[in-house]
Amino acid sequence: MTRPPDAHPVVVVDDDEAVRSGMLGLLRAAGYDAEGYASGAALLAGADPACAHCALLDIHLDDTDGFTLGATLHGRAPHLPLIFITADTDPALDGRARLVGAITLLRKPVDPDCLMALIDAIPLPGPPP
Repeated sequence: MTRPPDAHPVVVVDDDEAVRSGMLGLLRAAGYDAEGYASGAALLAGADPACAHCALLDIHLDDTDGFTLGATLHGRAPHLPLIFITADTDPALDGRARLVGAITLLRKPVDPDCLMALIDAIPLPGPPP
């Protein structure tokens, strides 16, 4: 299932350009507006998390970790759905993701059907402020 675009982008933060570009391409092909950022600082400087549909965050970023970024985003937009991604196999990361309020933690390579099902299940927010 895919949805028509609305004014609320899916935000993707991953310092790996190939992963970020692939995620953005998948989301846009499914009809979502999507914005990509290479770092947590770039996201915080360039986007309003309160206007996002959800945030897809890599755990290991060059400038911060995804959990710290997720906590910062929740401070700015408490209802923003978070999905974490990682290539790390440490099972303790799943618990850390839950503590930050994530919907889930997906392992790379991310299954595109699973990712789209998760994003499609997120209710559309109301009109942007």
